[in-house]
Amino acid sequence: MGGLGVGRAAAILISLLLVASLVVVTALYQRDIRHARERITVGSQVVETPCGLIEYAVAGEGIPVLVVHGAGGGFDQGLDALEPLAGEGLQLIAMSRFGYLRTPLPTDASAAAQADAPTIAARGISSASGRQRPSAWASLRHL
Repeated sequence: MGGLGVGRAAAILISLLLVASLVVVTALYQRDIRHARERITVGSQVVETPCGLIEYAVAGEGIPVLVVHGAGGGFDQGLDALEPLAGEGLQLIAMSRFGYLRTPLPTDASAAAQADAPTIAARGISSASGRQRPSAWASLRHL
């Protein structure tokens, strides 16, 4: 009996295929993460407000609408969801909520504190949009 047994050769082949697959998946993941990071580093700005630093981006021209993103994103998520409306006579002002992207998390990050984000007053926003509770607070407190 010389050489490797069939079972051992199959195990080695499967192991090599798994390692090769892991290398490919890791490379693709790193590429996607790099592209995502590049995408969020352009097109937004950070302003100092009485609530602290707030990151936001603007798309379109017309009636200003505050876009508040959900969990798992920042200004980019809000723009991705509603950007087609930017060509329909609306100016989308998408902000990153406290703790997202370049908007730091303040001591008080409650829904009420998020609603006080002064981009509402500073940009002359007349309506608020979004599905998160801070949007409802902003509508009640500033409209």
